Amino acid sequence: MPGAYARTATQALNNVTQRWITLLADQGVAGACRVRKEMLGAVNCTGGKLTCAPVGEAHGMAVESAAELLGV
Repeated sequence: MPGAYARTATQALNNVTQRWITLLADQGVAGACRVRKEMLGAVNCTGGKLTCAPVGEAHGMAVESAAELLGV
């Protein structure tokens, strides 16, 4: 139960996410997606365009490919 151990839960979260945060900071979103293609799944919108299909379907909005928009 993470809430019961705030300090160690925070340390564990930091240990897991630090490499992704560093990659984003160093490369930017497009660069990070070029290096690690799995990050494309985390891009819900970019450049004012929606890239998340379930949101587009739910709201009747056009959806575009994150890979194409980011040039990956």
